[in-house]
Amino acid sequence: MKTKKVLAIIGILLLAGTTLFAATPKSGAPKKYDVALSVVWEGNTYAVQSREEFYAEVERQKAAGNIGNVYYMNAENSAEKQVSDLEDLFSRNVDILILQPVNPPAVSDIIKKYYDRGTIVIPCVSPLATDAYTFSMVSDDRAFGRTGAQFLADKLQGKGNIIALDGMDGITVAIERWAGAMEVFSKYPNIKILAKVFADWDYAKGKAATENLLNAFPRIDGVWSSGGDMTRGAIEAFVEAKRPLVPMMGEDSNGFLKAWKQVANQPGFDAIGCSMPTYFFADALAQGIEILKGTKKVGVDIPRDTVMKVYTVTSKNIDQYVRWDLADSFWANTKMDEATLQRVYGLKKK
Repeated sequence: MKTKKVLAIIGILLLAGTTLFAATPKSGAPKKYDVALSVVWEGNTYAVQSREEFYAEVERQKAAGNIGNVYYMNAENSAEKQVSDLEDLFSRNVDILILQPVNPPAVSDIIKKYYDRGTIVIPCVSPLATDAYTFSMVSDDRAFGRTGAQFLADKLQGKGNIIALDGMDGITVAIERWAGAMEVFSKYPNIKILAKVFADWDYAKGKAATENLLNAFPRIDGVWSSGGDMTRGAIEAFVEAKRPLVPMMGEDSNGFLKAWKQVANQPGFDAIGCSMPTYFFADALAQGIEILKGTKKVGVDIPRDTVMKVYTVTSKNIDQYVRWDLADSFWANTKMDEATLQRVYGLKKK
């Protein structure tokens, strides 16, 4: 394989002052571990907060003297690029590899190389298609899709016209969420899916897609959405088109929660926010360090496979999650401390 410059592929080294090659430790000094994170993309606010949460854990581990080099790779939604990034990183001999796979089967061969060498391999968000990993922390995306779909089916009493705002075509999370939704909708012959469009989990694209669908269909009774930012756009599209609001599904993104609260008393409207945490990568890093230090073991202290439970925001508990003092881009299911939240998402008075 043609060798590429690692800096061009892996993006940035985290933290100022960190060099590409770890300094030779002083005799008796504790080992500092090299860590790599490969993500699907950074194209929405959830992905950005997940990165910020990972950085916050890196800072904690650096302060404790546990981390040397940190490599960050953005696959940009390309399975080919993700494989290439991982191949070029292999010679760096990282101790921990945290991976959010774009296409699980595509990375199987290169992941097995890391695992066989002794690297702590931790798939996050979506599972791998190989058993060559140390432990996993993944989301239950089918449950996510089912939960929102059942909410709509109940609200519509089993009949009505629904539009669906999906994430990104070909991405595992989107595939699984819609599969879960269809497990429910298929049980209701009087529920019609008018259209399903990909809006990339993006606010502006979700709003534009809803505007087009409102123009195309005179009657829409519900909105299933794979992402809260898209649902915020959908609410705005309905309001601006002066169409009656309808039950909608979203997530726990702060912008959606704020928009929800602002129209909560409108006739016909109700919503549910499904959620998965933004701390997958941060928790994976913390537990990977514990394994390397010998303070925790997989199968004893850490389950080999953890599936994150979907929790829901409803009209009864929304006030526990919405944050008027934080930016729309904040997501509620976080472990970041208040000081970090205010630094990253706080709305400063002008």
